Amino acid sequence: MNKKTSTVTIQDKNEMVGFIRSLGTECRFVSMVTETPVKMRKTGNPFASGVIKLSRRNGLININYVEAVKRNLAEANDGNKVEYIPGETWYTHAQTDDGKALPLCVHKKDTKKHYLQYFPHQTLGRNEYFFNGVKMTPEQVAVMKTFVQEDNRADFKPTVITLGIDSIRVLKARRVQMNNSLVSRITNRLAGFKNVPANIEENKPAIAA
Repeated sequence: MNKKTSTVTIQDKNEMVGFIRSLGTECRFVSMVTETPVKMRKTGNPFASGVIKLSRRNGLININYVEAVKRNLAEANDGNKVEYIPGETWYTHAQTDDGKALPLCVHKKDTKKHYLQYFPHQTLGRNEYFFNGVKMTPEQVAVMKTFVQEDNRADFKPTVITLGIDSIRVLKARRVQMNNSLVSRITNRLAGFKNVPANIEENKPAIAA
């Protein structure tokens, strides 16, 4: 295993986009410090004007989502192969010169918007929440979470997050070597991510990590 680690602190969006392109198509662990808006119901919500979540999290990039779904469906059907046709997405993957998909994604309707697609593994430490730039108390967080939309993802679909580049404050990447069974266990793990929306398109960080 190559233990070399690269660390980038965002100076501007172009630097982060270039760094993600440089990661190529290898399966890697990534760890991040992120600032993301919390997706919530608005009606009756005292925090409806917006909550920002500060997280330290890790996960994998360059996992084949479609193949992961097929493996899960086969396991649920006594090993029999099941046909799976992926639906349309609001983004496209950037590609290498020879046509291989990168973890860097681009919004179909606005090519200036870039995203990192990754499979979450776990939250590192405790998440912190900020409302109007002020850190929320545990009591406020408890109330806020009652307005968070439930995860309605099908069980056979692994959690995958398409995260706006502007939401990433720090990104570390490490090369890994893993067999398929380990990849399956990690991509299906939901620790700390039950209430994270699959697609995060709003990128309005309000606090400094």
